[in-house]
Amino acid sequence: MIKKEGERPITLSHAAQQELVADVYRRVNIEACGVLIGSQSDDCWHIEHALPLDNIAHSPVYFEFAPEDLLAVELAYPAQIVGVYHSHPTGYARASSTDRENMRHVNREEAIPWIWLIIRGPFGAAIPQEMVASLLEQRVMAYHHFEDGLRRVAIHYEED
Repeated sequence: MIKKEGERPITLSHAAQQELVADVYRRVNIEACGVLIGSQSDDCWHIEHALPLDNIAHSPVYFEFAPEDLLAVELAYPAQIVGVYHSHPTGYARASSTDRENMRHVNREEAIPWIWLIIRGPFGAAIPQEMVASLLEQRVMAYHHFEDGLRRVAIHYEED
């Protein structure tokens, strides 16, 4: 089911917002990455938490999880992984060709209905807590590869 114009298919909890910002500001020189924990139904995603995972590529332009790290999260949070996030510390403001291919592969070929968040940099000095939502609204892009192709998805930011 594809949502109508004006609906917000992703809800990002206050806790997840804080966790995303903490992670990208902790790893400013490489792509920060992790999984999104929550629930999903009818192409609507509710993200409760963002769990950082090691970027075993240690790259500013590529991320990769260790399979055992992802498995550990799947075992600890059965049926609760609803997506993946990573940063673009260089400030690249859209999904890269690698991102697009990974999204297509996971969403269409593997039929895993994950949402994909990309947080674009650059990331300088730490920001005050009251500015986290504002920063994310300006810098987070959400994607999903639907049957008709890759599309951006709107995000609703829950307040504290």
